[in-house]
Amino acid sequence: MTVSRIRKRDESLLFLKQLIKNPKSLGAVVPSSPMLADFICSHVPILDGHLVVEIGAGTGRFTQALLRVGVKPENLAVLELDPDMCNFLKQNFPHINVIEGNASDLHTLLPEAWIGKVGTIISGIPMVNLSIEDQSGIISSSFEVLNDVGSFLQFTYGPISPLPTKKLGLKKKRLGHIFLNFPPATVWRYWKQPMIQGIHKQERKTEKFDKIREFVGFKPRLLAREEND
Repeated sequence: MTVSRIRKRDESLLFLKQLIKNPKSLGAVVPSSPMLADFICSHVPILDGHLVVEIGAGTGRFTQALLRVGVKPENLAVLELDPDMCNFLKQNFPHINVIEGNASDLHTLLPEAWIGKVGTIISGIPMVNLSIEDQSGIISSSFEVLNDVGSFLQFTYGPISPLPTKKLGLKKKRLGHIFLNFPPATVWRYWKQPMIQGIHKQERKTEKFDKIREFVGFKPRLLAREEND
């Protein structure tokens, strides 16, 4: 399958337009780097029937990476609130299910057959800019569509968890730091139930891969280190 390549000029213009219109909805001044997209998507199990949902898809950086690592278009749904960005995604990814709407309504927007069967949700929503009520609404809707061992992946630009896990009834794990991003980012995994053995095996393979993902010489150094929190 050929992965769609978004024209950088079109992406930059759309991002700038959204930044001017509603800067808090983005949480950054530039789109996420390919390194951040690749890192967060490397923690998505590539298994038959593993359904993946991306919320706050923006200009599609993570969408491209998900397709590149092997997620099948029919197993991927993308949610975006902004109408202009949603149309941009539909034009650039015509073979996947792109949905316009609020993430707190995810359980009403996804196809009924997906409810309770999603394996991974990736969030590009700047959670630190939201109230606890809005965070709770998004998490509640997300875990309504996730299966019993599903997990929620979130990146943030601060050193601590962007979600108050105790208040939301979540468990958490810091997956790694991506310094080759502006600003540098941290990726977190959240879940409610023990993860299945197959996912742990996938994570061990990813961890070995992460340990060799350091650039030397004149290249910036990328540290992708897993650690418990």
